[in-house]
Amino acid sequence: MATHSNVYYVYNNKESILEAVEKATGCKNSHGLDLFRYKKNVYEGRSGAGFISESELPNLDKKIEAMGGIEKLNEIIAQMLKKTGLSPRYTRPDERKSDVFPPDPAKENIVFAKDVYGEKHYYSRFDYEGIEFFVLNKQINESFRQVFVKCEGFMLGIGQYQNIDGIKEWLESLENGLKSEVERRFNESIANPERWVDIGYANILGRLDEANAHNAPIREARELERQLEKKQREEKRIADEEAEKAEYKQAISDAENKILNNQTVSNSDIHGKSLIMQLFREHGISVPLKTQGWVINALHSIEFDGQRDKWGYRYFNSSKDSTIFSKYLSLLVSAIQTKRQDMT
Repeated sequence: MATHSNVYYVYNNKESILEAVEKATGCKNSHGLDLFRYKKNVYEGRSGAGFISESELPNLDKKIEAMGGIEKLNEIIAQMLKKTGLSPRYTRPDERKSDVFPPDPAKENIVFAKDVYGEKHYYSRFDYEGIEFFVLNKQINESFRQVFVKCEGFMLGIGQYQNIDGIKEWLESLENGLKSEVERRFNESIANPERWVDIGYANILGRLDEANAHNAPIREARELERQLEKKQREEKRIADEEAEKAEYKQAISDAENKILNNQTVSNSDIHGKSLIMQLFREHGISVPLKTQGWVINALHSIEFDGQRDKWGYRYFNSSKDSTIFSKYLSLLVSAIQTKRQDMT
């Protein structure tokens, strides 16, 4: 039979009464004393009287010794009981916290529970046509929220709220109950060596070791497949990168040859970059930022004017002409010609 309840009472000196306090916690000690913490102080459970501050608790033994030992302390408590009377914690040993502190209506439908994979979450409980359902508290106002039901102490997700009528109909159609359906699905999976067994189902049924043993070769095969796919992606990336480099190099070479042969070079896109701008960069010609922008966005092509025996250019009608591009174009042509002479 219980000697005291799990409700703690503090003696109110001003009102000369013992008052129940909700947020109090017990203090274990080697002296068998009924002590509890409340608002940074430690109280004695039989009298509800203040004992020491919470900061003094680590030095409890020294504190008791300073009082004259445990016998002397019990005498002090006995004297205090003459003033306070025995706490309801002892006179009503079967009293529960819910008897003294009614649950908050706003919180009574909030449940802290494990999902089938062992993770703990807060759930909000609701009743739908006689069936108890739950949704994750963090998803309570979301349009697409998952619906859960209790199964062997776990929260099992069984569909989305939008289909609550279909979920209810499905649950009612299970002749042997939800656990039996979970077991049926588990056994169906375990019988197929190529089929992954749901670990959540295994937790519900207490068959986790069996599921892990079944899944191990499947996990290994999937990991090998993942590694192979990763290798293939890397090989493709390298091949694409090499092909892009070769294409870029060929485009630069073709453009240089056209310039050497006085042929028109279009300012085409080469892997997201302006071909003419890349020619400047390849030949180490520093072009002002403003002119770089003009080359990238406005320049159409460069071309040789045979009658005037000089290079010119065309640009899009939607843009204005550049006042200095001709200067840098001359530098580019000269650099390409010098490069060819150095190679011969």
